[in-house]
Amino acid sequence: MTTMTDKSSPRVRIISHPDVRRSLMVQKAYSEGMRALVLYTASIQDAIAMGRADGMAEDELKSLDALNDLLLPIVKGYGSEKSWVLLGTESLQTFGGSGFTMDWPLEQYVRDAKIDTLYEGTTAIQGLDFFFRKIVKDQGKAIGKISSEMSAFATSGGLLAEEKQAFGKALQEVGTMISTLVGHAMASQEKVTELYKIGLNTSRLLMAVGDVVIAWLLLRQAEIAMGRLDGKDKEFYAGKVAAAKYFVAHVLPHITADRKILEAEDGSLMDLAEASF
Repeated sequence: MTTMTDKSSPRVRIISHPDVRRSLMVQKAYSEGMRALVLYTASIQDAIAMGRADGMAEDELKSLDALNDLLLPIVKGYGSEKSWVLLGTESLQTFGGSGFTMDWPLEQYVRDAKIDTLYEGTTAIQGLDFFFRKIVKDQGKAIGKISSEMSAFATSGGLLAEEKQAFGKALQEVGTMISTLVGHAMASQEKVTELYKIGLNTSRLLMAVGDVVIAWLLLRQAEIAMGRLDGKDKEFYAGKVAAAKYFVAHVLPHITADRKILEAEDGSLMDLAEASF
């Protein structure tokens, strides 16, 4: 790009172009983050299985079960939505027009990925389940447990202190979103239509929680990688750090906007005549 006016300059690979690099880093950060989310959830399920086999205390098992239940709609709802959107808007676009043809398998991945947002409950259903069953019905125990762990990490300082601070702010924004929806749930006992304000924002909340959990897991990886930048596979570890920093800087700021949108919800969309749609 810096020599684009020089007709004698050599051709370059597309990875030399800024927007291609942006697109690749978006895909890298999300794919590594969502893979970490799946593995983290699997580790909770492993802990449950081993706990039962070893005679773990029942209250500890119940706590792990609740955490697993909380994570599952994030894995399914967030994971399927982000995969579908990113495959279609970033991955396919990387190939240009060729990505739309059958020359590459990507066009099939885009078509196949959509079903993941539909079966076993659509994303909207996952969002409702996440809020009403996994937060309200659970009295906030599981979300409180993982939030406390993430909050402690956010204030742990270290080489990524600035990124952790930004992560901590996003975590607080999500906490405000949850508190706002819980407030609507309590108000619905007097005015049932307050439930509409929740239904209009549960998918938004699910995506926001997914973002902060992903950021947490990416930063945990990056913290380990920071100590291995001078050794073997340094480019691999540098990529881990870059992905975490990119996600924190370019994804988490959107949560503030989501919080403001959620807080401003007046439910008026539910009063609109069907014919207006």
